Parts: sequence; C-alpha cells; structure tokens
Amino acid sequence: MAARMSGCTPDVLSLTRNVIAADREHHRPPETREDRRRQWYRPAGVPGHGGQERVDDATSPARRAVRPGESGIGRYGSAADRLRVASRGMCGICGVVQVAGAPGQVVAPDRLDRMTDAMTHRGPDDRGTHHAPGIALGVRRLSIVDIAGGHQPCFGEDGAVAAIHNGELYNHAALREQLRAAGHRFTGRCDTEVLPHLYERDGPDFPTRLRGMWGLAVWDAARRRAVISRDRLGVKPLYYAHVGDVLVFASELRALLASGLIPAALDFEAIAVYLTLGYFPAPATPLRAARKLPPGCSLVVADGRVRVERYWSYPRPAPDPSLTIDDAAEGLLEHLDEAVRMRLMSDVPLGSMLSGGLDSTLVTALMAKHTSGPVHTFAVGFEGHPNELAAARRAAHHLGAEHHELRLPGVMGFAGFRESIGGADEPVADLSALGFQSLSAMAARTVKVALSGQGADELLGGYTKHRAARLAAAWRHIPGPAGVLPALISRHGPRPARRAAATLAAPTPAERLLAMSGRLDDPLRAALFRGPLAAIAPGAALRVITALTTTPAALGIDLRAPAPARPGGQLPAALDGDLDSDPVAATLFLDGQLALVDDMLQYFDRASMAHSLEVRVPFLDHEVVEFCATIPSRFKVTAGLRTKYVLKRAARGLVPERIIHRRKVGFLRPASGGWLRGELGARGGAGELLFAGAPRFAEFLDPGVVRALAAAHRDGAGGGRDVHLLIAVLVLEVWLESYLPSALGSGG
Repeated sequence: MAARMSGCTPDVLSLTRNVIAADREHHRPPETREDRRRQWYRPAGVPGHGGQERVDDATSPARRAVRPGESGIGRYGSAADRLRVASRGMCGICGVVQVAGAPGQVVAPDRLDRMTDAMTHRGPDDRGTHHAPGIALGVRRLSIVDIAGGHQPCFGEDGAVAAIHNGELYNHAALREQLRAAGHRFTGRCDTEVLPHLYERDGPDFPTRLRGMWGLAVWDAARRRAVISRDRLGVKPLYYAHVGDVLVFASELRALLASGLIPAALDFEAIAVYLTLGYFPAPATPLRAARKLPPGCSLVVADGRVRVERYWSYPRPAPDPSLTIDDAAEGLLEHLDEAVRMRLMSDVPLGSMLSGGLDSTLVTALMAKHTSGPVHTFAVGFEGHPNELAAARRAAHHLGAEHHELRLPGVMGFAGFRESIGGADEPVADLSALGFQSLSAMAARTVKVALSGQGADELLGGYTKHRAARLAAAWRHIPGPAGVLPALISRHGPRPARRAAATLAAPTPAERLLAMSGRLDDPLRAALFRGPLAAIAPGAALRVITALTTTPAALGIDLRAPAPARPGGQLPAALDGDLDSDPVAATLFLDGQLALVDDMLQYFDRASMAHSLEVRVPFLDHEVVEFCATIPSRFKVTAGLRTKYVLKRAARGLVPERIIHRRKVGFLRPASGGWLRGELGARGGAGELLFAGAPRFAEFLDPGVVRALAAAHRDGAGGGRDVHLLIAVLVLEVWLESYLPSALGSGG
C-alpha cells in the first residue's frame, strides 16, 4: 500500500525547522487476525489490502522538499464516500441578552463588533451580527461544508427565532427530514438552520435531540427567551457573565472581555484550585465575574431570571455483569466506528492527528474504512526528547495514509511559549499544549478538519494513575499492619514517597485523585500562599472534586463554602456512595469531568482554532461514552495492570500488534522538567519572570518561595518534584502579564 509523505513550511509560531519525508512503501495485512468477523473494517478501495508486500519501517526514506504553496491534496474520495451532508463549520459566537426590564439596546454596535472580531481566528471566512431590542448576537464562521451558504444568524420562517452556533451537529440531516415532514421549510443545507425549527418544536429541551459538539444560542423574540447551550462532553467552550441586567456570553473569554462589561477582578478561590490541579474546572475561570457553562448544561434567560439547567449528566459507572470481554470489545468498536463515520462529513479535505499510538491509529483505520482515498495524517516530534515519529510513520504505512511529518529541533523557546499562552484564553499548566500548537499549525496548511484519538485514555484507563487506582483497589484487601503502612508514610514519610503512599491510603475517590494529580501539599501551600490566597479556607480543590462524586447533576461547587468536615482525616463514606467501591471506575468518572474538559479539551480547542482548524474527537461521542460506562473496570485496567485492555482487544485485526502493545509516550510531559530547567537558566527565559523582584503573582504568592523552588529545579535539586507547580505559576504569570492586559484593551 502506498504511503505518501509531504512536508510543511514554517508555521506562524516559528516552530517548523525540518520536515522529514518518506517514500512510498507497500505492505500486506497483519499476518495474524484473530477475529475474522472484523474483515469488513479494512479500508475501502485501498489496493494494499489485497496482499501486497509489507514494509514495517522507513529505513531509507526518499526525501523531497515541498515547494511553497504545494499541498499534495487530491479529492478525498467520492461524494458518497465523504458523507457530504450539510454542515456549517466551526465558529465563534457571542452575544448580550437583556435579563429584565423594558427591551432596549443591550450593547453598542461597535462593542458587539469588537466581541465578534476578537474571535476572527475561529472563523475567518464569514461574520454576522444581529441587533434587536433586548438582544445582540455575533458570530464568526469557518466554512467546512455548504461553503457558499450557511450565513449566520439563522432564522425560523417568521423571523421570530434566531440561532447562532459554534460546532458540528452530526445528526442534523435526520432532524431536518423530521422537521420538513412536520411542515418546516428550509432554504439551505447548513446544520445551524435546523436549530430555530427544532426549538420551535421542542422548546428549551431541544439540545437533548442533538448529537455533536457545540456552543450555541437561540433567541425567541416572541417569548423574550434565550437558550444558550454547551455540548454534553464540553468539546466546545462557552463563557458567560451576569452583569447588572444583562447576560454576556461568548466562545472565548477574550470576546467576553471585549464587551467592556466584565470587571477584571481575579477569582482567588479559583486560582487556588488552579494551582492545585493545573487548570480551572468549570464553572470557575480566572475572573470572578466570568463563568464557564459546564458540559451538558444550558443557560435559560426568561421571566427576568437566569437559570442553569442540566440536560445530560456524565454517566456514572454502571458495569453490565453480563458483558464478556469479547462483547465489550465488539460493542466498543461498533460505537466508535459509527462515531468516526458521522464525523467525516465535510466539503473540504479531512485528516487525522496520528501519533502512532493505539487510539489515533484505530481512529485513522476506521476513517480509511469509510473513504476511498488515502487519509492525510499528521505527526510532530521534538528532537532530543521522546517522540513517536517513527511509530506514526509505521502506522501511516500500514494504513496507506498520505503522511505529513514535522520534526522540530527542540521544545518551544520562551518567546513562543509566551505567544502560546496568549492564544490559550485561560491558563492551563500543560506543556502538551505546545506540541499541539505545532501539530495544528502544520495540519492547517493541508486540511481544515482533523480527527483525533483523544479521550480514550480518560474513558478506558490509559494513564499511570489508572494503574495506581487498580493497585489501591488491591491494597484494600491486604490484612494486618501492612494495610495501614501507606497511611503512615503519607503523613510522616519522606516527601518523594508521600504521593504514592497517599494514593494507596486515600479513603475517598476525591482524595485519591488529589493524591495522584495534585501539585500542592499542605505544608507547601501554607508557605506559598499569601494575601488573598492565604485567606481562603483550605480544601477548595477537594470540594470541587467531591461535588462531582456526590451529586450526579452537579452544576459546579461554591468555592467559598467551608471545607467538608473530615473527622479522622476522612470524608463520610456516604458522600461517595457506589463510586468508593471501585477506585478505577471512580478515577475515570472524575477524569471525564475534570482534566479531560478543562485541561485537554480546553487547549485542544484554543490551539486548533488559533489556526482555523477544526478537530473532531470520535471517542467523545456521547453514545460511545455511555457505552464505556457499562464496561466493567477490570476490562479497562486488568489485575495485571494492563491498561485499555478492552480497546486493545477491539483493535485486533485493524491495528498492528506492534502498535497495540507499544509503551505509551506522553506528548512533551516527560520533557517538562528539562524544558523548564533550560529556560530558568537562559537569558530572556522563564527565570526573568520567576526570579523577578516584583512579579504580578506577588499579590497572592510568596515570591521568595517561588524563587527557592525555581532555583532548586534549575540546579537539579529536589528531583523535579515541583516542576508542575512551577509551570502552573509560570503560565499564570505570563497570562497576567500578557494576555489579560491585551484582552482588556480590546474592550476599549
């Protein structure tokens, strides 16, 4: 099978230095296919699956330079192959809604223009605004399908209901047919046009009928009602602020600030949580006045009130005892295949983010099954650091992909790091975002849509902490003094051993997650926090996590409430209920609502949209997520600590065994310590901020403690134990120094 590789010229972050190209290679299917039932998953129309010779590695790749402007793109299969149904494409939305009082102008037209155009990168192809008494709407559009049509806002037949939308509705064609049969009339093909008609039929509950990813708003002029909704998994962002008698909302925080209506006071409770977790869990943001709408929720503005209503809850673990491992693997594959197929609708070329690991390779294999042409695949790696370029190349050869590979000479310099934080919208202390910036920039030169394998680890147990959770479950059954040893070490042992011991000894899922993922222990917190942070009651992060384990329909947690009582260092068992019986299931349940949404998906959205690239995540189709909740945790992380076991079973016959059983390589996280150490010692690097005499964080963090931690890390002391905390402080300082003044300036 042919695997074509083409290069990439430097991206706007000046990260691209060298493009590795490989010649065409041929292969035959894997020699062992345990389950012949899956033969139909072979890529359609690709001659290599007829038994040609397989070449497992590009040992002597032919290299060629790609001329400026050359894309190498052919037609991506036939219209039927590419499922060319109408879709609007990615956008950024914003608006202002009057909550109470006589309808009037809610925002000046020039202010709405500033809000709208603050998101030009999200939608460079088109813009639209709408003003009426009590409402103002703005939208930027990135055209993916129905390129010539799809202008927003979209209206119902009588013009009383208007809709704007950021995202993709994968079932809009079926909804359109239902609505047309009921007498609704449509003038175009775009998915946004379905929304006003669906609202007219179903009222504020209409988001329950949607399948896809979205941030959207519907305005009903006759009822003076607005419904503002975010998708079930939080793939697309949505911010809001209730200020005076108006509600302001937007896809990005910068657009919210551009309204000039939002005060810039910091939310110190939220910052305390960020410094512990490395991200801001919804509904928290860095700003006291601004909130994130949680996934699966709608804002309803009506009758002089603003309500947050939950229409979908992340599924609690509900393992089906009748499932065998083969049943679970087959069901998972069927759900994932459908999710991939639905996400191939496009009138522009699609591609795949291919790391060479199990998740992305399986998604790419299923893409190939539904298309007749080669899938464009993209991979990036950093020289001098662990990377997966060779594995991605092998996976591309196996699948007959047209592969694009980018090898960078090193991790981003500090100037690029500053620019990356400026595009991140809110602080996220995760260096993986830097690599994804480069990957998005490269992919955007060739395609406008890319599928990704993200989400599988959080659903099916792919991280070290999920192995730790399995060990914690086993440790409970150890009798005698050995069973209480972790609790003693977690309190009195040396600091490097405390995290592992605290993980095993944690009495609740919330405390276990903090033991595994938290950046701050109590002594360091007491030394570091000052001023407004020191005044905050301890346990803010614990309260956030505990709320998710106790209230299935939680809309967030009041960070200003007192910490829950902990007699004897334990939360009451009733708080965690059934989750406490299975540490693996509990950890996955929390991951899917915390780090997945507000760390990974947050930087995924900002990094890709900064380059006007739409990224789709089939593992986060809500029907896939609901099915995964029925899979017993022993099929996800086995007693022998094999991770994502059920997914590995599902991938047999589609993905080479060598890839299925590859050791996981983190995307830049293993390089975090070395990167920071180099930047702390470099002129113009991170040290100029962390060693500064008067940093912006000095209002709430002790600069002396930060300098001591930074110096220890720079000099190789401490074993890198505080690297993630230092990166969190660094990201926050850059955000305070660069992003916030710029975003506030856009508000005039």
